[in-house]
Amino acid sequence: MKCVCLVVPKEKAEKVRQKLIEEDLLIRKAKIERDEKYVYFPVKEKVEIRGCYLIEKDFEEIERKSYVDILKEKGIDIDSISIDFIGDIAIIRLINDSYAREVAEALMEANKHVKAVYLDRGVKEDYRVRDLQHIAGEEKKETLHVEYGVKIKLDVTKVYFSPRLAAERMRVAKQIEEGSIVVDMFAGVAPFSLIIAKYAMPKRIYAIDKNPYAIKYARENVRINEMENIIEVIEGDAKEIVPKLPEANHIIMNLPHKSFEFLPLAIRKGKILHYYEILERDSIEKRMEEIKALGRKEGYSIDIKNVRVVGSYSPAKQRVGMEIYVRK
Repeated sequence: MKCVCLVVPKEKAEKVRQKLIEEDLLIRKAKIERDEKYVYFPVKEKVEIRGCYLIEKDFEEIERKSYVDILKEKGIDIDSISIDFIGDIAIIRLINDSYAREVAEALMEANKHVKAVYLDRGVKEDYRVRDLQHIAGEEKKETLHVEYGVKIKLDVTKVYFSPRLAAERMRVAKQIEEGSIVVDMFAGVAPFSLIIAKYAMPKRIYAIDKNPYAIKYARENVRINEMENIIEVIEGDAKEIVPKLPEANHIIMNLPHKSFEFLPLAIRKGKILHYYEILERDSIEKRMEEIKALGRKEGYSIDIKNVRVVGSYSPAKQRVGMEIYVRK
């Protein structure tokens, strides 16, 4: 297979390899090549690294079996499986948990970067973190996830993080105007804040959460991404903190089970609300009317745009996103 090749001097190869893996730039189905002086990395796009250069090159294609193929060879046919890859940890959800061990082992065989697999048994009420059972691999809980070049460190048993919202986080970042004040009301480990800080030009981002573990990792993520001059991480309840903050151009409201109860506070403080809620499939229109009525009660005019489904939650429910424009 022919693709873009990054030519790297041997003495720099391992450091560059780690960088390419962290930024998800390495083409895994192409075999890395070497000679006496250089290592040749197949990459997904052009990348500039000092002391290295780009060419086009033919690589040997590596045949990789999918976890589905591996399971079928064992006589196991899985009807439904949900997988989240977070750094080098995989989290799975199954209709039939009796196949969990076989699925986990197949996943690790098909995805060599995966070091641990956990079974997701739902979300616990305390800080709404996943109830996870270790199934295979190392019993590691902390990992480093890379999203659009942003490093996100977390413990999957202590905080909630969804890699499925990556495109949504980037979509929101592209709406942030230069010089904006942004409030991330339920920041978690701060993925929305980090992506906005990297890809927009906000004046200040206030990232709030009451989970002390999320705050710990949010602060570390801000540090390792060198964003201390943009993002301020604040521990506490958004209901107490938001009234003390400056008026916001944008407020992120990613607490889909409880966002509606925080809406009056956000309406009073922000101009554009990036709002997420888990709703019954046939109740979206009703909720939009309730949001407009709530705005009128608070003395504001509400426009709702970009209503979209950003993920499924159950057969009957969806995670819905929308932009709420607030005017006095």
